[in-house]
Amino acid sequence: MESSILVGCLGSVSWVKVEGAASHENAGCLKEFLMGRFEKGSRRFVIDLGGCRGIDSTFIGVLYRMAATLAETDEGGSLEVINPGERNARSISKLGLDHLIKLDRDGSEWQEEQKLVKENLGQPLVCAPLGKRERTELVLDAHEALIAANTENQSRFCDVVEFLRQDLESHSADN
Repeated sequence: MESSILVGCLGSVSWVKVEGAASHENAGCLKEFLMGRFEKGSRRFVIDLGGCRGIDSTFIGVLYRMAATLAETDEGGSLEVINPGERNARSISKLGLDHLIKLDRDGSEWQEEQKLVKENLGQPLVCAPLGKRERTELVLDAHEALIAANTENQSRFCDVVEFLRQDLESHSADN
């Protein structure tokens, strides 16, 4: 099954619904949408993972980066993950991010809105594929965010971050 990200707005809330995998392959699209909505004044985000079969650390890092941006810039901002399923919820919690990313495990707080959103979600996000450098920068930024969020993540991701930094440096030297 292919992955897709459906987006839309309901009042002042920006909605994202992930179908399939939430991974480094589509995290760039997510980041672009979230930042675009943020720049237009949106401060409430709901990420519906009800159709998501798995989430990787890059995707989680992008979510965390937006949640941290909201916490730093606006008292009323929030990023909430609904319907994550046990495995995805565990992945977010294990990284120590559930203090900023609110988890609504069964979507109960958004039941009425989910019905409206289901009827009105826009087209799937279509993103141009990232170049190697852009993808490396995205993955590096996401993992640096995870480390900054929780010192326990340092041991989980230090090798990944070091590898990505070296990769970027070696490609910079080539140019």
